[in-house]
Amino acid sequence: MGIVNKGKIAVIDGNMASVQPLGRDSRVTRKIVIPWHLRGDSGKLKKDTEVVYVEFDDGTGLLLGRADGDWGEYLPELKSDKIIDSGVRLAKHKHSGVESGSSNTGDPT
Repeated sequence: MGIVNKGKIAVIDGNMASVQPLGRDSRVTRKIVIPWHLRGDSGKLKKDTEVVYVEFDDGTGLLLGRADGDWGEYLPELKSDKIIDSGVRLAKHKHSGVESGSSNTGDPT
């Protein structure tokens, strides 16, 4: 079983965080997992950010989200100059053999 709590981030260490529960004198949690969508610039987490988390009987846990209503940028704006597939940057590639009608383009260069 697990218990859902609200608290403030005490420490962030890579993809893990320790949380100080709110509203009671209680111990800081062991390190719990920060899911991918809350890491770095996406979640904009820092010390004292209010969060909702679940802590399981075995002491492990998972950060569920921010409790302050600021949900960061879960889906950051995609820019064509940042998208690279198979070594080809979307904004800078060109196709050869472009013809009107039902023809297909050539491979990107």
